[in-house]
Amino acid sequence: MNGTGYWFGEDRGYRNGITINRYANPLITWEVAKKANVGIELGLFNDLTILADFFHETRSNILQDRADIPTTMGIRGIPQANLGVAEGKGFEVELKYQKSFNRHLWLTVNGNFTYASAKYKEYEEPDYSDVPWRSHIGAKLSQTMGLIAERLFIDDEEVANSPVQQFGEYGAGDIKYKDINDDGVINNDDMVPIGFPTVPEIIYGTGFSLGYKAFDFSVFFQGSARSSFSIAPDAITPFINKGQRGLLQYIADDHWSENNRDVYAFWPRLSEYAIANNNVSSTHWLRNGSFVRLKQAEIGYTLPERLTKKAFINSLRFYVSGTNLYLWSKFKMWDPEMAGNGLGYPVQRVINFGVNLNFK
Repeated sequence: MNGTGYWFGEDRGYRNGITINRYANPLITWEVAKKANVGIELGLFNDLTILADFFHETRSNILQDRADIPTTMGIRGIPQANLGVAEGKGFEVELKYQKSFNRHLWLTVNGNFTYASAKYKEYEEPDYSDVPWRSHIGAKLSQTMGLIAERLFIDDEEVANSPVQQFGEYGAGDIKYKDINDDGVINNDDMVPIGFPTVPEIIYGTGFSLGYKAFDFSVFFQGSARSSFSIAPDAITPFINKGQRGLLQYIADDHWSENNRDVYAFWPRLSEYAIANNNVSSTHWLRNGSFVRLKQAEIGYTLPERLTKKAFINSLRFYVSGTNLYLWSKFKMWDPEMAGNGLGYPVQRVINFGVNLNFK
């Protein structure tokens, strides 16, 4: 492919060159998965059904970049090989209760709960014996690595008396990180696993449908737990792009300034450009991704047959339904399912009014 060029000749003309982004590896093959499942199905009282499934999986030959190739070899791209091994396990439970109490009243209740977790058993990486917290081995597959943010620097004097942070310029009002290995320098060696995995380890849902005479009502909740996401500061940094990006109200209301030296403010000092030190992955931007959502609800009314049969109508039902009606979450800036960038297209709330009409 076209890549880095060079200057050539007396006229110093520019000539396109060729670079290699990826090297062929004829030994690359498929991943191999070994799975074990145990399932249970149980019925009680002719009304309650319980389904449970326990699973364990080991995946080998996971494709990953080689980590043991020195730069002195002059290789432009990093070769890939089937090197990784991961282990996953968990369980899934589903319950269903269905009962007609009499000819006027009926109830159906459903619920499901899934827990799944996976970690690396083998992973090619540099020798991290001096900084073992950086190793992927034993860590969860979607685990975020980042710095521990202690707070914001209160003033320039504190900056001068703190370990050096090697992530670009920084000063009073910027993020202060913890020196994990206590060597007086804060760099990539101080990155540790932070938060939960970005993929939820727990997914659940529950709902019910209830009918009484001509009325029916149904509702469904869904949620997730044991997940984290990081706010993307570079996506919401104000004033950049020649001042075209606006200032979020959350930033305007809660940021460090000379007049308000809040070392626990949401946003560091304001600037006309992105500050690289503050954009590093860290606990300062980490948020809990757990939530519960009222996903769907519907209420309906079916006209009695004595009113519809004269018009040769088998059934006539009026209903109101809604989707994404309410959300419970500790994170309030935007919908947690949007993860780190709240400037994307939001989850929509939808309300429907309808009629179901069936002729004989």
